Amino acid sequence: MKKILGTNLLFVLFLSVFSMQTMNAQIKEVTAESVKNTLATEKNWVVLDVRTPEEFSQGHIPGAININIYDADAFDRIGKMNKNAKYIVYCRTRNRSGVAAEYMEKNGFKTVHQMVDGIGGWNKANSTR
Repeated sequence: MKKILGTNLLFVLFLSVFSMQTMNAQIKEVTAESVKNTLATEKNWVVLDVRTPEEFSQGHIPGAININIYDADAFDRIGKMNKNAKYIVYCRTRNRSGVAAEYMEKNGFKTVHQMVDGIGGWNKANSTR
């Protein structure tokens, strides 16, 4: 009986933790094509490029803010941003943007979209064919 009660208590605890996590904003994965369309119609998005300054200087989404995720103060700088703003986060291959987006989601940012095809996808979506 105690074993069943303990198992049930553990299950209830797991469910409560899981449900609290789902109440937080979740990271939405988006493509460069959808970002292009969103930015063309909505001006209230903050675009965050988490690549190095060198990569940023080689090309970026117009109006993007560059915070190098490798900088020691990167997470402090991100943490000071407006948590109620709507963000699109990108890098080159989605690895660094995934780290940044996860940090943002866990630290109370309400709307975080990760551009999964990175700057390469952006360049492709904006190339003249």
